Amino acid sequence: MEDSNLPEVSVDSIKDALRIDGSQDDLMIRSYIDTAKDYVASAITNSNDIDFMKFKKYRLAVILLVQFWYSNRTTDMKQTPYQVVSLIQQLRGELW
Repeated sequence: MEDSNLPEVSVDSIKDALRIDGSQDDLMIRSYIDTAKDYVASAITNSNDIDFMKFKKYRLAVILLVQFWYSNRTTDMKQTPYQVVSLIQQLRGELW
């Protein structure tokens, strides 16, 4: 289940994926990352004993969710992207 091929979830990797230059949004992106990690982990299970970062599906779900939140910073927020929901459901199946 462990895979190091996917980039680490970091401000720099998110900025690279979104093609963002400069550092003016770094604090906001860091906040999105922290919140997305909690969001995805809580959607999978309420256990604090799992190192989710070793699961590539978890990392991808966090990256996709951060990209979605960054790209949709309006008050008219859409639903969580299907890809994120699908990855969460797959992780639930693997961990239960």
